[in-house]
Amino acid sequence: MINTVSITELKQNTAGVLGKIKSGKKHIVVLQRSKAAAVIVDPEYFEKMEQALEDAADLRAIEERKNEPGISLEEVAKKLGL
Repeated sequence: MINTVSITELKQNTAGVLGKIKSGKKHIVVLQRSKAAAVIVDPEYFEKMEQALEDAADLRAIEERKNEPGISLEEVAKKLGL
């Protein structure tokens, strides 16, 4: 079930809406004129989402580069004179 709150309710009862987030709701969608206008999320949940997006971007970059020609560690060491 999607948790929603009107923008009017958010204005009138900000502490109560934030209390819902603190009490375990992961997110609340704020409606303005019956359309989603914003999403309020728990800070810990937001941090996890950011990390997941970064991980996905890293995996995409790895996938894009996996067929590129590479150079062995030995070749790098040789070029560096090690």
